[in-house]
Amino acid sequence: MIRGLRVPVRLTSREALRMLDLVDIWAARTGQEVRLVSANDHVHTRGSAHYAGLALDLHSSDPDGLAATMRHAGYRVLWRVPGHYAHVHVEPDDAKGLEPRPNPPVMLAQRLAAMAASVGRPPVR
Repeated sequence: MIRGLRVPVRLTSREALRMLDLVDIWAARTGQEVRLVSANDHVHTRGSAHYAGLALDLHSSDPDGLAATMRHAGYRVLWRVPGHYAHVHVEPDDAKGLEPRPNPPVMLAQRLAAMAASVGRPPVR
C-alpha cells in the first residue's frame, strides 16, 4: 500500500507515474508498506531529477527489497549512500539527460484513489 507524506504531491511526468505504478505493484505483491515522501514538491539538491519531475523519494517497511526491485527494473536507486539513509531515491537511469514528457499534473490523492479502485480496495485517506 502506498501512502503520501506531504499533501498534495504532484506527479508531473509519465516516468514518475510509471515508477509509482511499479512501486504499487511491488507493495501489493509483497504486502509491504510504502510512503511517497517527495516528488517535485520539496527542496532538493541543485540539478536534482526531482525538479524535472523524474525522481521519487520513498519510505518503505522493506527498503532493501524496494531498492533491489527498482534496480532490477532498470532504475537508478540511491539507498544507504550519503544523503539517502532515511529514504529510497528512485529515478530513471538516464534521468540527467532526459527532458520530462509533458503530463498533466496528477494529484497523489486522485492517483491513489484510482489505483485502489482498480484493485477493489477502498482509497487510503
